[in-house]
Amino acid sequence: MNETPSPAGVPVRADIPEALTWDLSPLFATPEEWEKGFARLDEMVAPVLALQGRLDSAEAVAQLMEAETALDRLLERLFTFAHLRHDEDTAQPDNQAREARIRAKYAELAAACAWITPELLTHPEEELRAWMDDPRLADSRRTLLKVLRNKPHVLSTAEETLLAQGAEVLSASEQTFHLLTNADMEFPDITGPDGEALAVTEGSYRLHLENPDRGVRRAAFETLLEGYGKLQHTLASTLSASVKTHVYMARVRKFPAALEAALFDDQVPVAVYDGLIAATREALPAFYRYLDLRKRALGLADLDMFDLYVPVTSSPAMEVPMDQAREWIVAACRPLGADYVAALQTAFADRWIDWRENKGKRSGAYSSGCYDSPPYLLLNYHDRLDDAFTLAHELGHSLHTWLANRAQPHRMARYPIFLAEIASTVNELLLTHHLLDQPEPAAGFRTHLLNHLCDSFKGTVFRQVMFAEFESSLHAWEEEGVPLTADFLREQYYELNQKYYGPGLKAHDAIAMEWARIPHFYYNFYVYKYATSFCAALVFARRIRAGENVESYLELLRSGGSRDPLEAVAAAGVNLEDPAVLHEAFAGFTGVLDELEGALAPPAP
Repeated sequence: MNETPSPAGVPVRADIPEALTWDLSPLFATPEEWEKGFARLDEMVAPVLALQGRLDSAEAVAQLMEAETALDRLLERLFTFAHLRHDEDTAQPDNQAREARIRAKYAELAAACAWITPELLTHPEEELRAWMDDPRLADSRRTLLKVLRNKPHVLSTAEETLLAQGAEVLSASEQTFHLLTNADMEFPDITGPDGEALAVTEGSYRLHLENPDRGVRRAAFETLLEGYGKLQHTLASTLSASVKTHVYMARVRKFPAALEAALFDDQVPVAVYDGLIAATREALPAFYRYLDLRKRALGLADLDMFDLYVPVTSSPAMEVPMDQAREWIVAACRPLGADYVAALQTAFADRWIDWRENKGKRSGAYSSGCYDSPPYLLLNYHDRLDDAFTLAHELGHSLHTWLANRAQPHRMARYPIFLAEIASTVNELLLTHHLLDQPEPAAGFRTHLLNHLCDSFKGTVFRQVMFAEFESSLHAWEEEGVPLTADFLREQYYELNQKYYGPGLKAHDAIAMEWARIPHFYYNFYVYKYATSFCAALVFARRIRAGENVESYLELLRSGGSRDPLEAVAAAGVNLEDPAVLHEAFAGFTGVLDELEGALAPPAP
């Protein structure tokens, strides 16, 4: 048994029952089998390298695509196993070493294959388009179309090789951030309402912020952010280095700015990003109204940042065991059809899910897998209602992957993150409305659900758009030559919080350090996709509940990465370039807020 001491109440990995852990044997039965797969990589890359200088026909390109696909599928399996094992215990040396090795190998092989796109682009566009019509390249047509699209941003073979060789170095700041915050950082315990010691971790932090005892909420908030504050200069350096990488890569690839470079692959216009921020700022008065309602419902003279997650109802926090969450989610997703529900049951029965928090486990939750594995889920489940919604959310991702992998060839199965957040949010909304539709909810439960729905808007739209604006500013500052020091970041982040949360919220000074704990700031313009996709998901979920367009929605999931995301969503009936979609979403927020205000109003005398 691992003898490393753990914070109070947080078990070590060896103490988690096997039934509550994921089964990674479909990837590799043992670490030794993984080693055998790793040893095959040089053999698998040889047929790819043998074609260098010979891509002169559709037949040769088809041979390349077949060999490259076989290599990619093995790499994906190796990487998926390594990163999942790493994330289940980030402090375990073997896990760290295995992930480091496959990351290094990825960079090595990417450098070795960096000649492919430049060599393809030595041929005239007409010739490439003619090759695309060859039946042997049917599954690779979209790959070749993307090669043509990227032509203005592709460098010479020598330059592409140098960039690929530097990939591991260029991602080092993100890796340092994750190791620092998941494996090395520890926080002192806080004192509970009855004098008991409560562990503070990234996994338990949200639980403490939902505690009805304001002293516990404040203590957890201060303890966690002050812990980050002790490393603020290191974390400012890692974040600055990551932003510099994004800006550097955009300039090298001849994009006007980092934002345009990040949006290019999904073919999302900058106007969509800027329009999301503008529409959200326009809707802030409704958000301020919600915060004022929260303050009044909690009976507080002043609302602070650590008061934003505690339920506004007087009923005690609901405990939602895993079995109850499973039952709810299956019932909520029945409108999506029998095949979808059967896949959900498979996820539970075949141990796709790693349920519980343990010492060293990566914080948060995600869905991850590859074409030749189940789509696994990492959770830190604490039997809360929010954990049930997180489970629904991540299952949305996993079922999206499951459907796409079965409908598309390997090269067109992987969907962009932009689409992923639609699938996950639809599942969350279906669960919310399933629970709202129960005939006799427990006292205060309906109000709690309305509060949860408002909080979903708060967390997935208002908060994520604030993050998106901060991320846009981070890159603009770097492009203007502004040093991203800890003092500067604290000042700017606090000021932005004031704008988004309004004059009615008294913001604790510690919130100025929150930028230091947000992993998404390392993901190169990721967070806006949460908010935009949430708005699309509202439309899809409403239609699904009404029994409308279910098949077109499922077809969207099955389409994987076979189309550009805005095109795929539009084909399913939602035009995200139309501002009306955002306005409809914020009108929905106002409607839920109206209902919540009515539910919280004191009874008439």
